[in-house]
Amino acid sequence: MLKELLIFNLLYKWRYLLAMAKSKVIKTTKNAPFTTITYVAREVDKEWIFGAKVKRLASFSDLDAQDYYHNKLRELPNSDGYFFIFPQYFCRAVRHNPQILQKKIIVMFTHTNWTSSFSKTHIIWCLNKVDKVICLNNDIKKQLIEDGLKPEKIEVIHIASCSDYFYPHERVTGTVGFCSAYGERKNPEIIYELVKNMPHRHFYLIGKNWDKFDKYEELIQFKNFTYYNNQDYEKYPSFYNLIDIFVSPSILEGGPVPVLEAMLSNCFPIASRTGFCPDLINHGENGYLFNTDADYKEVMDLIEKAALQTTNVRETVLEHTWKNCSNKIDQLFLNF
Repeated sequence: MLKELLIFNLLYKWRYLLAMAKSKVIKTTKNAPFTTITYVAREVDKEWIFGAKVKRLASFSDLDAQDYYHNKLRELPNSDGYFFIFPQYFCRAVRHNPQILQKKIIVMFTHTNWTSSFSKTHIIWCLNKVDKVICLNNDIKKQLIEDGLKPEKIEVIHIASCSDYFYPHERVTGTVGFCSAYGERKNPEIIYELVKNMPHRHFYLIGKNWDKFDKYEELIQFKNFTYYNNQDYEKYPSFYNLIDIFVSPSILEGGPVPVLEAMLSNCFPIASRTGFCPDLINHGENGYLFNTDADYKEVMDLIEKAALQTTNVRETVLEHTWKNCSNKIDQLFLNF
């Protein structure tokens, strides 16, 4: 904790204080109507999930909303409000765009991801300067409050997907799918064990950076495994329609959004109890849940059970659309 404070106070805090001072001398029009929102991400996010989120949230807004991408998060367009898809993006942007502190700001927080540069101390201090922080589930809300974020700043909104973009299919093949970038919190070991120990089922994985997995070379040699590396988001709907059962074994998530996308595609979900999965999935009805420390053999059993299910999964999550989510964000901006 002391190290965090020293790094933040010596290397970063002064930059925010300078931005705050600059913002106070910028002329603003008082009591002007709120009409415009800029959804902010980086250029490199355009073909990935973050880019898809801001594009869709902006397109479904009833206000004058636009998506904006800049790798260094500079030169933000003039707007009445700004939505940042990731807390680090707000932190970086405000240093170069002090004028945004005169406007309404909402930041989405999916899950904890503390680093030496963006520590808990650093991120919480910055988030206490914005108007609202959107969490994807109540567990993250509770954690942020314990970490020092003011409770009145937090709103829980389950992130959404598009019920037209992700279309349903009949489950007939019993194939299994995963969707994520590689990372330790994605629980890659359980994916490896499932593929290795269920040769009678074919597994598909869409994501990126899986070549960093220490068992990658062995994984891709399995005949019952297909890897789609770094695909454009436009290909995701056809991917979900290749599979009947979707497995999300992550140890920590805010969403994960692919679970919702898969459910809208009528895949039967099997997910770890993290993020909004316990909110979307009623165990034994429209999916199965397992603990984050579960053994792969437990998940194997759930896959076999899922292959027998006939539930219309899509019908259980149709309320979680981009339109509904975007309208909730519109109202947040208008009501504070």
